[in-house]
Amino acid sequence: MQILCEVIRELMERRELTGSQLAEDIGLSAASVSRIVTGQSRPRQVTLSRLMKRLCTSKDEEQMLIAAYESKDAEGLPLTPLLSEAANAQAEEERVRRFMEVKAQSITFKRSVARELDKSGIAYRQDVTEKLVVTDFLLEHGEQRIALECKFNLHRDMEKAVISARLVRAQFNCDRVLIVVPFYEEDDFRGLEHEEEICILALQDLAEILDSRSTS
Repeated sequence: MQILCEVIRELMERRELTGSQLAEDIGLSAASVSRIVTGQSRPRQVTLSRLMKRLCTSKDEEQMLIAAYESKDAEGLPLTPLLSEAANAQAEEERVRRFMEVKAQSITFKRSVARELDKSGIAYRQDVTEKLVVTDFLLEHGEQRIALECKFNLHRDMEKAVISARLVRAQFNCDRVLIVVPFYEEDDFRGLEHEEEICILALQDLAEILDSRSTS
């Protein structure tokens, strides 16, 4: 995995941006941007959002930048000071509002999954935790133990969702883990490694899949 400063420099080259141009576009001093691109400091969340808007033109580029930002190499770096707290207050509030919106949507989607289970008459336990591993729903269905992982934002870090599903399957000794998403389009998951025990499916197909599993 590339370290954060390398990813930022690569994206700057793709956009043909100098450090001073990037600094002006994202509201930082040229010195602060210089510290980021030379690996001396780590951007704050509000700055990361601005970097993504200015530097990334595809989901792949966004994921590359996020992965570098969340890597262990970046964790120990000091945060870059803001040019002006007042000037960035609105952008920070917008970022928090977006986070809260996504959180609310995720909770609503999880409740929709619970309603589908209730309508199907399938018994389940919700928010089951064991040794720091948690799953959204755990079902004893027929002769199978099935975990459901709810993923509202299917365009964000599906690789992490698949890895989490593997951990859930191992910890809870599940026959299958179903990653439930709002809708399913094959192109959304192109490139993901498919596994028989881990399935991505749309909410509308959940009852049908569970019925087929109980009779198979």
